Amino acid sequence: MPDGRLYVLIRGMDMAYDAMVLLGLFYDRNKIIMIEEGDLPTPEPGSMMITLDKKEYDGGFSAEAAFYDTVNGQEDFMAILNGCRKPAFSSSMKITEADMNRPGGYLMRNRKIICGTVLYHILQRAFQKELPYGSLTGVRPVKMAAICLADGMDEDQTADLLQRITGISREKARLLYEVACQERSYMDSDDTEVNIYIGIPFCASRCLYCSFTSYPIERLSSLVDPYLDALSKEMEFGSQWIKDNNLRINSLYIGGGTPTALPDNQFARLLSMVQKYFSQTREFTVEAGRPDTINREKLRMIKESGATRISINPQSMNCETLKLIGRNHTPEDIAEKFFIARKLGFDNINMDIIAGLPGENLDMFLRTLSRIEEMKPDNLTVHTMAIKRASILHQTTDEYVSASDDVVEQMLMKARESTKRMGMKPYYLYRQKNMLANLENTGYAVPGKGCRYNVETMVERQSILAFGAGSITKIVIPSENRIERTDNVKDVALYIDRVDEMIVRKRKLLSKMK
Repeated sequence: MPDGRLYVLIRGMDMAYDAMVLLGLFYDRNKIIMIEEGDLPTPEPGSMMITLDKKEYDGGFSAEAAFYDTVNGQEDFMAILNGCRKPAFSSSMKITEADMNRPGGYLMRNRKIICGTVLYHILQRAFQKELPYGSLTGVRPVKMAAICLADGMDEDQTADLLQRITGISREKARLLYEVACQERSYMDSDDTEVNIYIGIPFCASRCLYCSFTSYPIERLSSLVDPYLDALSKEMEFGSQWIKDNNLRINSLYIGGGTPTALPDNQFARLLSMVQKYFSQTREFTVEAGRPDTINREKLRMIKESGATRISINPQSMNCETLKLIGRNHTPEDIAEKFFIARKLGFDNINMDIIAGLPGENLDMFLRTLSRIEEMKPDNLTVHTMAIKRASILHQTTDEYVSASDDVVEQMLMKARESTKRMGMKPYYLYRQKNMLANLENTGYAVPGKGCRYNVETMVERQSILAFGAGSITKIVIPSENRIERTDNVKDVALYIDRVDEMIVRKRKLLSKMK
C-alpha cells in the first residue's frame, strides 16, 4: 500500500467535511487532498485516489465509491475519470423510492449517510480496518435508532437496517436501540419546559485529560465573588424570562469545572442563588465531581437545597492512575465521600469512570469496576478516553502509554457486564472526536434513576438555558425544525466584565422562541 498523498474527488454531493472526518480515521489527514474535476493537480508518484459519486434517478438515487491504489500522473487521473481504469476496490448502494417509503425510510433518504457508507466500505477494504460504528462519525448516533423505534421497528429490524446503511457492528446497533428505548422513559415532558445549566469554571487542579472551561481556584480565588455576582445577574434574567413565558423547568444541572471546589461560604451562596431563581424543577443535579473537594457540610448543603441527584466521580479506583492524571485524592477518599452521601439520604448518585486512561491495563480497569460494584451507585457513566485538543494530554501524548483498541473495547464490554450486575440499563450515549478505538460514552442507570438533563442534551427536544463562563444556550424551534445557539465567553474575567453583553445575546436568541 502506497503511503503518499490520497486524492479524493466527490461528485454529485456536497460532503467534503463529512468525508474528511471519516477519511481521517483511516489515513493521515495531512496527506488527504480534496480535488475538483475541473482543477486537477499533478499527483505525486506513489499517490492514491478515491472517487465518490452520487446520482439521482426515477425517485431514487445511487452512491458509488472507488479506490485506486496507484496514481502516478495526470494520465492516471484522466484514465480514472474516463472510466478506463479498474479500481482496486469499489462499493455501491442503490436506494429506491420504495426503500424511502418503508419503515426507517427517513434514514434511507439521507444521501450523506449512504454516500458515507460506500466510502467506509472501500476504506475498510483498502486499509484492512473495521470501525465499530462503521461510517458514523457524529455525536448522537442514538437518534438513528430512535427514528427506527418511532417507525415501529423492533431490535432486529433496526440492527439490520443500521448495519446495511452505516456498516455499524451488530453489537453497537443493538446498543443504540436499547438506549433509544430507555431514553423514552425520561421524555415525558413537553415544549412548555426548558432545562437549565449553571457553569462553575473553577477546579482544585486541572486533570491531564480535561478540556472543559476550568481554572485552578487558588489562582483565581479573588474572582469567585465577582463571578457569582455576574452569574446571579444572568440567572435573574433567565428566571424572569421563564416566568414571563409561562414555562416550567424540567431539569437543572450545576457543572463545571467542579462546583464543590468553591469554599463553603461561596458554595452556600451559589446554592441559595439557585433556590432563589430556579426553585421549582423536576430534577436538580449537582456535579460534586472530585472527592477532594467534598466534605460533609457541602453534602448537607446540597441535600438541603433540594438537589435530587449528585455525581461523585472517581474516574479510576487505582491510586497510581489518580496521581498520574492529577487528582489529589485516593480510592479510599472516594468511598468515604460516597457513603457519607448515602447516610445523608442521597438516593441517586452517579459515578464517572474512564476506560483507557494513560497507563491503565485491563486488570486495573477491572479493579475499578469491582470497587464501584461494592458501592453500588445508581448511575455509572462510562467514558472512553478521548485525547482532546485543549487538554494537557494532547500536548504530551508521547509521554504516556495508552491501551490498545482491543483492550479498550474489552474494558467497555466488562463495564457493561458490571452495570448489568448492578441492575442498570444504558439510557444515554454520545461520541466524541479522538476517542480511543472510535468507541462511545455511555450512561447507565437503575431504571428511573437516569439523568433527564443528560437525555435532553442528546435528543435535543427542549431548549437549554445556560449560565456562566463558557456555557452554551441552545434553543429548539420545533415549528422550523432547527436549533440555534449562543455561547458565553470562556475567560472568567471577561465574563465578569461582559455579563451584560451575554444577557443581550440571550435575549436576542430567546426572542426567536416566541
